Amino acid sequence: MVRQSVREIGPKGIKTPGTITDFATEEIRNRIVLGVLGPGQKVPVYELADELGVSRVPLREAVRQLEAEALVDNLPRRGTVVRALSLSDLNDSFQILQAIEPIAARRAAEAQDDAIVTSMEHWLGEMQQLAKQKVPQVSNEMLHAHREFHFAFFRAAGEGVLQRHLRMLWNTCERYVMNSLPNPERLVASAREHAELVERIKAGDPDGTAGALHRHLDASLSSALEYLVAAGVLPGPQQAS
Repeated sequence: MVRQSVREIGPKGIKTPGTITDFATEEIRNRIVLGVLGPGQKVPVYELADELGVSRVPLREAVRQLEAEALVDNLPRRGTVVRALSLSDLNDSFQILQAIEPIAARRAAEAQDDAIVTSMEHWLGEMQQLAKQKVPQVSNEMLHAHREFHFAFFRAAGEGVLQRHLRMLWNTCERYVMNSLPNPERLVASAREHAELVERIKAGDPDGTAGALHRHLDASLSSALEYLVAAGVLPGPQQAS
């Protein structure tokens, strides 16, 4: 039997059904972002089809979507493998996100849409509650809450090319963030930055919102780069040049 997905996308348990491909894509994406499927590891497409209770067609469609997000590569004689972490991907992804995410943030502040603020406040509260319960940062629950927090104001970009690219890039960048989360000071700072974003949007402050988001992305990039270089996962900038 083919499994139908149901995902929370709004506050207070509001749910909406997704397609089978959406379900499969999210399941595999989460495993890659959280490191359950590590860099260079083969994605067991046929085994996942059995595990998730879906046919191979939506699995193949999911793989194509994840390749577009630079999360997997299709290699000759190896099949689908998780894309390696790289300094160039890290820098490029964050630079592009820094250029376009503030556009959505500005629009959210300008829109003065109570639904956007309510959704952001809900997911911020979810992250805070999970932290109090000591749910690990690298977990499906925390990833879901963090993703929905950002996607809440992405919706101010409208249903078009901007929102589509924002979602793709955010997931690509989040993989690097999730691979560098052990720094407790960064986690505290990130929580403050999320709260500031809510307040700036709530106040209808486009310039302040864009500035707060730039600082948040700069700090996330710096933290991820510092950790992954120190851990030997990525070469330092001088080594890469």
